[in-house]
Amino acid sequence: MQKNARGHVQDSCQALHEAKNCLQNALQTVEKSDNRQRIEQSLQAVQHALQQCDSTAEVLAQE
Repeated sequence: MQKNARGHVQDSCQALHEAKNCLQNALQTVEKSDNRQRIEQSLQAVQHALQQCDSTAEVLAQE
């Protein structure tokens, strides 16, 4: 069965949650400060995207 927009957005939110967890795990093991900074920047970007995605999913769930 084909997914609708809500299903695709939910999948995207799930993937972003997984990316956030992976980046948080990476922060626990990173050694170089330059790499830590890059990972932190990536984590911030993913968290922002996740907020937007969750907001979109809430709107779609109400329709």
